[in-house]
Amino acid sequence: MALLSAVSRGDIRAGFLIWRCSKSLVVPQRLTRRPQFAMASARMALDGWPVQVRATGGDLTPQSPGLINVALAFRSKRHKGAIEDSYMTLCHPLIGYLAELGITAECASVNGAFCDGDYNLVVEGRKLAGTAQRWRQLDPGISESSNEFAVLSHAVVLCEAELDWLWQAGNTFYHQCGMEASIQGDRHVALSELLPARSGLLVETIAQLEARFTQYVSTL
Repeated sequence: MALLSAVSRGDIRAGFLIWRCSKSLVVPQRLTRRPQFAMASARMALDGWPVQVRATGGDLTPQSPGLINVALAFRSKRHKGAIEDSYMTLCHPLIGYLAELGITAECASVNGAFCDGDYNLVVEGRKLAGTAQRWRQLDPGISESSNEFAVLSHAVVLCEAELDWLWQAGNTFYHQCGMEASIQGDRHVALSELLPARSGLLVETIAQLEARFTQYVSTL
């Protein structure tokens, strides 16, 4: 959110962050309106899965140190197709990086995947990464156009995580919130499964993405 604010204030035109975090469940604000939310969050925290609320939309997203988060903030104007264009601004460099590894990825929905949406990164029908975005109007005087916004696009890439425990935790939270347990494990794939012979994949991927996005933001 600080990165998005930097773009909306005009401090930078574009920027990115790449990070990992401890295990947790990250949920959109709409789930906080569930009557059982507070109780479910407390129970999950006792089990070692603290619940964090995020500003972007979508659905529950489990996190762990084996996942890589990529956030890209930049300016964009509202127009027909702007949402798709903003997602693809983030996804194109990720798809390009995967192609260099011999992995063909596309954007698509995957029924049964966590936080499903039309702009998942998908490999052979299984979800490798999820995406979300948030728009914010630029501060007054930053742009000559009243139709220009700051956009935060975010991806979480399944890299070296043990995936089953992520989906189990997510489904447990859903159940405790009185919701259907909807995440199906076989709808996902981690980068380590696609590249089983590569060692040090997590560190290598972070370094390669950092180099790619450092160059990429200069074009935005």
